[in-house]
Amino acid sequence: MQKLANKNVVIVALVAMLIMFGVVMFTVNPLIDNGDGLEVIGLQVSFDKQAGAEIVSHWNVQAFKQWIFTDYIYALCYTLFFTSLLLWLMKVKGKDNSWYMIFVYVAIFAGLSDWIENSLELWFLDDIDGFSQGLFWTHSMIATLKWLALPVVLVGIISLYKSKTNA
Repeated sequence: MQKLANKNVVIVALVAMLIMFGVVMFTVNPLIDNGDGLEVIGLQVSFDKQAGAEIVSHWNVQAFKQWIFTDYIYALCYTLFFTSLLLWLMKVKGKDNSWYMIFVYVAIFAGLSDWIENSLELWFLDDIDGFSQGLFWTHSMIATLKWLALPVVLVGIISLYKSKTNA
């Protein structure tokens, strides 16, 4: 992982993440929900299968299936950015192999959770009637944990940035 602790990797990952953020939030999500794109996020945290079915009832499901790969790429980009930034800050601050590694693992957890969430949404859209309430709740819990992990990562970045450099 130390190869990621490089300023150039951080910059490239940041640019890729920002591009993918724009693609997903301002192009793909509105195409999917035929609106402002926020219902895509609403599905993630709805917890109730019937509420989820209502949300997707007016979606362009084909667009979701066609463009979901962009969200997988976005998750990879933000995971790479946060991981490389944390590792680079640890290196610059002389805190290699410190407890700050927990934030790296939380960033990786967020990205993997996003991938699992996306996969469960594909499954849900393929078989809404056969998808159980328990599985839908699990999907929403995974999405919620992803959303909670991201601020934790930001706290780690700020904490590392403000920390004193070890000699």
